[in-house]
Amino acid sequence: MIAGGIPFVAYIRAVKGQWRALARDVQVRAFLAFLVLVTALVALWLVGLGRESFGSALRKAAFHVVSIVTTTGYATEDYSLWHSFAVGVFFALTFIGGCTGSTAGGIKIYRHQILWLTVKSYARRLARPHRMELVKYGGRIVDREVEASVLAFLAVYVGGFSVAAVLLTMLGLDLVTALSAAATALGNVGPGLGEIVGPAGNFHDLPDLAKWILAGTMLLGRLELFTLLVLLDPSFWRN
Repeated sequence: MIAGGIPFVAYIRAVKGQWRALARDVQVRAFLAFLVLVTALVALWLVGLGRESFGSALRKAAFHVVSIVTTTGYATEDYSLWHSFAVGVFFALTFIGGCTGSTAGGIKIYRHQILWLTVKSYARRLARPHRMELVKYGGRIVDREVEASVLAFLAVYVGGFSVAAVLLTMLGLDLVTALSAAATALGNVGPGLGEIVGPAGNFHDLPDLAKWILAGTMLLGRLELFTLLVLLDPSFWRN
């Protein structure tokens, strides 16, 4: 699952003998470091509950964290029973995704990194308005257009998630089911949270209209949002 969450370009470089380029890839390092950090937190939480040994907790935490982040969708048990902290963590993980250029869905690590750098740069410019602050990623200056595209993507992503969740609540679904179903569908993650769409359940009992809404949401997320939005723009079809 981790291998599927790493950019295929990195593998091409490795095959060509550029192994150091793979190790120096900013996105890959952030992706792996994030998995290690969250896995350790969830494992320690399970140990603190007194149910698991550290080895067992680490194995369970690693499998489920990697599965959700890489949008693989596997689950071996109902992690929603690991109490509120774990539920919150796994809900947040549905908004992460793997690396850009990988098989994973979701927002992607690259966009989160650009967002963080953009916010940090903007905060510094607020503190010192006359300061020339350049956003650098992997040693290269990030173009303003790239920053704008990332922010636009995230805005549309949050908007799409919100609309889908509201529509699901209108059909009578409880808030946890509606929010997690919308998030997991848009990110193409797999299991959600709660008794209905959680790792121990499935989407079978949802109303038919809810399934149509989620099918459209999954399509929107898999096509990276703007591809579908462009096709819906009338001006695209004009000669």
